[in-house]
Amino acid sequence: MNKIVYTLLIFLIFNHNFYATNYYVSNNGNDNNVGTIDSPFKTIQKAADIMSSGDICYIREGIYREEVIVSTNNLTFKNYQDEKVIISGADLITNWLPSDIGSNIFEASFTGAETQFSMLFVNNKRQKMARWPNNETDEMMMPEDVKTGYEDCQVFNTRSGKNGRRVKFPNLSGFPVDHFKGGIFRGIVGKKWINPMGIIESSNDTELTVTAISDDWGTNSSKMFTDNGKGFGFIFHLNALDQPGEWFEENGKIYFMPPVGKDPNDMVISAKNRKLAFVLNNRTNIKVDGINIHAASIAMKNTNNCEITNGSVQYLWPFFTRKGYAVSKTEQGGIFIDGNENLFKNMYIAHSWGHGIFIDGGRKNKIENCFIDNIGWIAQFTSSIQNFGDGTIVTKSTLGSSGRFHIRTNNKIDITYNDLYDCMKMGQDAGSIQSTNGGNWGVPLDLKGAEIAYNRIHDCNTLTDGNKEFVLALYLEGCFNYTVHHNLIYNFKTDVVPDGTFVYLGPRMATIKDCYYYNNTVWNVDWGLRVWNRENRGDVENILFWNNIIDGKANDGETSDNDRNVNSLLAKLSFKTNIRNITGNGNALFVDANQGDFRLQTNSVAIDGGTEVSGITDGFNGNAPDVGAIEYGSSFPDVGSNIDPEDISFELISDSSTLSTNSSDLKKESIVVYPNPSNSLIKITNLSNNYIEKISWKLTNLNGRELFTGKALTIDISSLPVGVYFLTVNKTKTFKVIKN
Repeated sequence: MNKIVYTLLIFLIFNHNFYATNYYVSNNGNDNNVGTIDSPFKTIQKAADIMSSGDICYIREGIYREEVIVSTNNLTFKNYQDEKVIISGADLITNWLPSDIGSNIFEASFTGAETQFSMLFVNNKRQKMARWPNNETDEMMMPEDVKTGYEDCQVFNTRSGKNGRRVKFPNLSGFPVDHFKGGIFRGIVGKKWINPMGIIESSNDTELTVTAISDDWGTNSSKMFTDNGKGFGFIFHLNALDQPGEWFEENGKIYFMPPVGKDPNDMVISAKNRKLAFVLNNRTNIKVDGINIHAASIAMKNTNNCEITNGSVQYLWPFFTRKGYAVSKTEQGGIFIDGNENLFKNMYIAHSWGHGIFIDGGRKNKIENCFIDNIGWIAQFTSSIQNFGDGTIVTKSTLGSSGRFHIRTNNKIDITYNDLYDCMKMGQDAGSIQSTNGGNWGVPLDLKGAEIAYNRIHDCNTLTDGNKEFVLALYLEGCFNYTVHHNLIYNFKTDVVPDGTFVYLGPRMATIKDCYYYNNTVWNVDWGLRVWNRENRGDVENILFWNNIIDGKANDGETSDNDRNVNSLLAKLSFKTNIRNITGNGNALFVDANQGDFRLQTNSVAIDGGTEVSGITDGFNGNAPDVGAIEYGSSFPDVGSNIDPEDISFELISDSSTLSTNSSDLKKESIVVYPNPSNSLIKITNLSNNYIEKISWKLTNLNGRELFTGKALTIDISSLPVGVYFLTVNKTKTFKVIKN
């Protein structure tokens, strides 16, 4: 082969982006265009269909209501010049008509969603599904607060089979017979990881008769009736639609109660229709950068080396019912990953009845600098991150409020430099980080050298329960071959039964070994170490607890009143150079434990009190390693995500961009005016958020006469006659405004 030709061939092979094409998408575009910046496509899917390896799709500001199926490898989808881009699983609902079912209730046609239930949004903000009692707040996971839409209830066995289950709400009265017939009962009773659900057969005064959906309820499982079946519950039903902001879907229609005096036809209302915004199945080297996903999720089955960065995924999964209670990907939703070396970085992931991220398999998937919050409103074995993958990495991320677990893993995972707090808001008997051998009580689970290090794990509680309120930082039951070191763990306390715990090991009926706990600081917990030697068939080998500070008020021992023979296991654990005798407020050890400052005080007994551990205490100050997570003279590393959720808002984003598609106009400010037409209020927003505080405007009539001026972002035009007006923003951009 000619040397020049050969060299050119090699150049082209290793520089496949040399002839890459940039495509552009805009709300103002047309799929019959050529996809240039001056002639953009209208849909992202159009670009995805024609792109070749190495191509980039730049997306202009606005909302794109579509599911994007990617069928080519090595592509990039990116927002253009930091403009705000949303891909939504919700579609606009229009043509609202007054409904005859109640005052100030409107209805519109709705064909239904791909998910079991839908979600309704006004200006992309979630509205509340009609329920009794009303949720008067935005809080979804505080059932003990009467304003959050839960009431005291009790479930009963009535007869065999799923029919005829009985529920009593002491405060449910004053409604006609069968007022809630056909609705959904959801309870948090008994073992608070089961959560009974059912379809209401009849209602009469304070009682419901229910057909059980939950298997344990239908089979009279004793787990359902722990503490006499008492707990919390609510009812979803169209007849519960009685406050502004509520909605319900039924029989091909969606019903909505707007604020008093508002016409929903003047509002931007959408309902969730699609499960997914991006489908990246069987793809390699796909980058999704700077994209916000709303009311939808991402599918990544057999997906490798893909990156989802610098964006958000919110309102992933709506309400759902299910028969079982164990982990389920298909029923519980979430971002689905099954592949190798995929990266989620700089992402805000929040607001879901189900999971956050579900890693179903693959190797070395990574979650870095993500903020995952408000996950698992349904609670049934939901996780902010559920991991079945091998070698998963979770680092420098923040995991906030969750109905149940922060991280639940069945395989090797490294969890480092994270901030984890406020788990277990909707249940009991679980913890922030959990791994368990499950029903294989005699077969230990190999975590393959997993590392849990340099994390803050703190401030977690459970629902109040007179029987059991077990909440743990580390629920590593029947697991072996892992290391836990240099973690700050504090404020695991429960309300009635003192059950807040540092670590539970099991092993139940298994033999666990090679578990290492070094240099952790554990404070303000009810329990230290807990084990369960079930039927005296559990055993431990080479379990080391060295250099740890553990609250002196915390006991060690069993997890069950029926299995107190645990001393044989505790005696086999290796305890070395730990500090366990410090009580009170910790001032003898720490700078300020009450404020989460666990740096060591001068002359603390922890200084130089530890044992050297290769690879763990390397680089210590002084004559020997210190005890605890922080060496004297040092500070704990910065942990958690640097993402501020307050910086992320979808509420003011329009479907229609007002930016010109002409390349000479691309530097202009991205001003949006909506709704337009309107009969009352119009709003102004600057999508880039760079100069929102500098906006000023002038409203004139067709003759140029000035009517109003101002700087407020909301303009009341209700007093104007019907007609056409001109709104000039920042003296440079003029919009035609229609008063209808």
